[in-house]
Amino acid sequence: MEFFIYAVRCFIVLMATWLVTNFIGKKSIAQLTPYDLAILFVISNVAAQPLVNKDSFKTAAGMIFMGLCLVVIAKLSLHRWFYKMDFTPSILIAKGVIDKKELRKNSMNLHMLLSQLRVQGYFQVSDVEYAILEAGGDLSILPKSTARPVTPDDLKLSPRQEGLSYAVIIDGYLMKDQLQAAGVNEDWLDKQLQSQHYSAIKNIFYAEVNDQKQLFVSGNR
Repeated sequence: MEFFIYAVRCFIVLMATWLVTNFIGKKSIAQLTPYDLAILFVISNVAAQPLVNKDSFKTAAGMIFMGLCLVVIAKLSLHRWFYKMDFTPSILIAKGVIDKKELRKNSMNLHMLLSQLRVQGYFQVSDVEYAILEAGGDLSILPKSTARPVTPDDLKLSPRQEGLSYAVIIDGYLMKDQLQAAGVNEDWLDKQLQSQHYSAIKNIFYAEVNDQKQLFVSGNR
């Protein structure tokens, strides 16, 4: 019986944690703001409390309340007057020159900067015109004209604009909404599958339709 009660407490905490993380929205760890991290640290500490005491519902309510606070702060951050309170981008390299003051301001040494440049594919600082440390911690780079990749415009080419591909079958399941978005129907799909020697949708692991109405199929192995 004691184990069952403990399992219920764990389930309540798990569901509350899941609900709170859904409040945050679709953000990666690098995109979390300082106030996101602060509340998440508190929530993680509070979430562990029911595992050692019996206040499961009180803890879950507290987590949900803090999650709501996070949503309110996120909404407030959309207003112009909040911008100066939030983290702003920092220009670490301007016109090919490293700004030591900005590096110190962001607690970043030269080795860290060089590492970030290498991750972005730039092994020489001389190839970088601007490097900007974004609010989420990512480094945006504007290379010098002589170091950037060649584009179709440079070669005076006019390539076709590519569109989206739609996953119409996933693990043997037909995605009807994706099929409709791709502008095709089930009859068209059946004919395409037969032409590629597939007899049943359940035998297909993945299939997608591109903007040219071409079907790619990966069968189950």
